[in-house]
Amino acid sequence: MYQLLNIIISKYLLSFYYYKDILYNKRDLITKDFKHLENTNVMSHNQFENFDGLEINLFKDEINSMEKYFESIDKCSNNDHNNKNKELIKLNNLGYCYQYGISKNKDEFKAFEFYLNSAKGGYLGSKNNLGYCYQNGIGVKKDEFKAFEWYLKAAHEGDLFAQYNLGICYQIGIGINKDDKKSFEWYFKSAKEYSPSQNMLGNCYRNEIGIEKDLEKAFYWYKKAAVTGNKFAQYNLGICYENGEGVKVDESKSFELYCKSAKQEYKDAQFRLGKCYYKGFGTDINKQKAYELYKIAANKDHTNAQNDLGILYEYGEGAKKDLKQAVYWYNIAAENGNEFAQYNLGMCYEIGNGIRKDETKAFEYIEKSAKNEYLDAQYKLGYFYDNGIGTKLNKEKAFELYKVAAEKGYNKAQNNLGILYRNGEGTEKNLAKAFYWYNKAAENGDELAQCNLGICYDCGEGVEKDEFKAFEYFKKSAENGHIVDAQSRLGYCYLSGNGTNKDLNKAIYWLQIAAENGDTVAQYNLGECYELGIGVDKNEIKAFEFYKKSAESGDLDTTFQLGYCYVNGIGTEINEEKGFELYNEAAGKNNYIKNEKEIVNDLDKVNYWYHKAAENDNKFALYKLGEFYELGIGIFQNELRALEFYKKSADQGCLDAQYKLGHFYNQGIMIDINKEKAFDLFELAAKGGNVNAQRSLATLYEQGEGTEKNVEEAIYWYKKAIENGCEESKESLDILLNNNVSILV
Repeated sequence: MYQLLNIIISKYLLSFYYYKDILYNKRDLITKDFKHLENTNVMSHNQFENFDGLEINLFKDEINSMEKYFESIDKCSNNDHNNKNKELIKLNNLGYCYQYGISKNKDEFKAFEFYLNSAKGGYLGSKNNLGYCYQNGIGVKKDEFKAFEWYLKAAHEGDLFAQYNLGICYQIGIGINKDDKKSFEWYFKSAKEYSPSQNMLGNCYRNEIGIEKDLEKAFYWYKKAAVTGNKFAQYNLGICYENGEGVKVDESKSFELYCKSAKQEYKDAQFRLGKCYYKGFGTDINKQKAYELYKIAANKDHTNAQNDLGILYEYGEGAKKDLKQAVYWYNIAAENGNEFAQYNLGMCYEIGNGIRKDETKAFEYIEKSAKNEYLDAQYKLGYFYDNGIGTKLNKEKAFELYKVAAEKGYNKAQNNLGILYRNGEGTEKNLAKAFYWYNKAAENGDELAQCNLGICYDCGEGVEKDEFKAFEYFKKSAENGHIVDAQSRLGYCYLSGNGTNKDLNKAIYWLQIAAENGDTVAQYNLGECYELGIGVDKNEIKAFEFYKKSAESGDLDTTFQLGYCYVNGIGTEINEEKGFELYNEAAGKNNYIKNEKEIVNDLDKVNYWYHKAAENDNKFALYKLGEFYELGIGIFQNELRALEFYKKSADQGCLDAQYKLGHFYNQGIMIDINKEKAFDLFELAAKGGNVNAQRSLATLYEQGEGTEKNVEEAIYWYKKAIENGCEESKESLDILLNNNVSILV
């Protein structure tokens, strides 16, 4: 009876002893080597931590102190025939009491002596305890090699706990070279009766430690240990059910297992249970419970819980919004090395959220997080270098960091990498690579990249020009997000019929949205629509208002147009002085066009012709302005504005403008195709001697467009064009004559 009781008590004490302190005290060492396990959500290193919930509860009603506990052992000793073993166990237990100061003054040296004497007598548990003392320098100089030797002795003699500890030594490299295979073997030896070893076997199978990866076997061993009440195994089994590892996904079972483990005060499980309540995983969403559980785990130094507690405070979820508390918990977690908290704290410093704005500190914390390989931080650090936030501008470093994040699939980094390639910043300019990364980001749903990809197709940058694909990507970007550039460009596509059918209602809809969101190009285009009555009732006052809004950005074209409104009283009172001032202001914006001499000269020409246009609506000046807008000389190309100036010039009898206006009607450029109007305008200009109009008029007669087909008239006008120097008309005339031989007879 006595011998059996002592075996039970000793094993229980040792179990308590190991859980309570052995590997808890070496947590810092083990955490480093087991970091990869944490990354896979199996916080296996935490099974070496303190079991705060365990108590020595054997005969707890009768035992009020350790002295009474040992007295109860003595009462059972009368029938024991193995007095030697009894004494060795007593020596071991006295060592335990001295080590922890239970009914004795704490004295680690005496603890070591008692363990040593018990071990020399052959008591197995003391040999294991000596190993621990040597490992941690308890009552003796720290010596991991001797620790390993004592663990090995006890393990060879069959001590389950020593076999388990020996597995850890081989896995971590304590007193011996790391050897995952031997680690697995020792865990396996003690796994039949010892749940921590069963749990560790699950880790080995799950993470390919000393054995081939086998998720089903991992699940088997976790389950075996979990049945015994092992809180670490319960947690790991919950992970299996959550992720479908070795078993089908079962949210309810996962939640139940986290509950069981959390009740045993396992902080990882408490945190994970909080996640379940936060996300509604296996249970109803309950952010207040999530908050409570995060706080419990956070107070136990669980860094992810500290970070997530900060998030709840920041956004007022499950608790009252408190930015100072958010920063407090981010700071604690960040100082504990949590990369998520380092990032969040950096973001708080960047925008002054709950703390005084400090871009330098923001940079420091983002950099720390990036060094810990947090993807968001790697991108953000690149962004800081790209824009000189908290550090000097460094496009090369921005490029490097964007590339790292982009290759890991981070869509914002992919888009920004495309921008650097497009602009040749931090790397050589490469439009093909820019297109490649825009495309990658667009495929990942990045709305800004979708817009940039549309621009590539629209302009033929890094890919063959394709207005239809450009339209598709502008549409995706505008509809999926809040990218005002995409909204503006989509509106213009509908307005001009680029890549889609013209739809003035949709054009106005998207231009209005973009204009309200502050897009200056949309404001300008919307101003044109109101000025010219395109898709809306003509309203020069509204037109002026939109031009004025757009001009506030310093946009070159809008500044000229606003000046034109003042000079001509469009939507406002005539104010030539103000108008000319704006013309000169626009013409003087050399910085806008990067000091390129040729374009500066063009800009001067634009300014000149705007001034000339003010002189009694000079028809030639109006034509020249139309030409500048049509071809994009000195200002951005704008065919709608070109059409307006051509109309004004044509109305005053300018032959060149009449031809151009006819061309716009003939081709449907920024206006519906109207062959009859094109014919009338070509005829007017042709009779006035415009050679281009003569050739175009001949073509309409030949094809019977806008008028009845008339070969004789076609021949006549081709000949007229040839007489005036149009060489191209010779070939057209030859083809026409060959196809109509009867006309010559």
